[in-house]
Amino acid sequence: MIDITAHELITTTRAVRRRLDLDRPVAPELLEECVADALQGPQGSNMLRTEFVVVRDPARVAELGRIYREEFDGFYRESEVGLFRRRDDDLDHAAQSRRTRDSAEHLSQVMDRVPAIVIPCLTPRLADGDLLAAKHRLATVYPTVWNFMLAARLRGLGTCWTGMTLGREADVAEVVGIDPEQVEQVCMIPVAYYTGSGFKPAWRPPAADFIHWDTW
Repeated sequence: MIDITAHELITTTRAVRRRLDLDRPVAPELLEECVADALQGPQGSNMLRTEFVVVRDPARVAELGRIYREEFDGFYRESEVGLFRRRDDDLDHAAQSRRTRDSAEHLSQVMDRVPAIVIPCLTPRLADGDLLAAKHRLATVYPTVWNFMLAARLRGLGTCWTGMTLGREADVAEVVGIDPEQVEQVCMIPVAYYTGSGFKPAWRPPAADFIHWDTW
């Protein structure tokens, strides 16, 4: 485990895209430790609903990377919510957006070569149209997945939460044997050792800009 404080852990765990080490394997035992730590996250009603598909087979990783790149080059480049069409008035925010866009493009080109891809899943699937139930159940998944990413960081691993392939759930399911009728894919996370020595906190606007005291 790397030697950092809890505050450093939560303020410098970044979405790692450019600095993923594509050539260094990640041992399955290490990934299992991360999942064990992930399951310590708070669970709504103490129901363990989050499961992880851990993909290390290079042929399956390559196929998932192909799907990822197709979605990136297709809908994401043209999306109004994506980084390619966004315009930021704040110069600091604009500069960071450009760096994020470039790193996202890099990830799309190397996703098919990462040492491991982790697909957190929710069982059973969310019920169509039941938004309230979905909110409750996803609130259990998110802390678990974030715990996984923090656990990975403590072990010198870089991760990146991405929803790029959620529009291709059926295709991803076919590659890794998920039953799409019963299992909900939550995201896709590349996992690799990261290159370089560490990370710094990202630029963020002042917290006061995001706080509404007592009323909106």
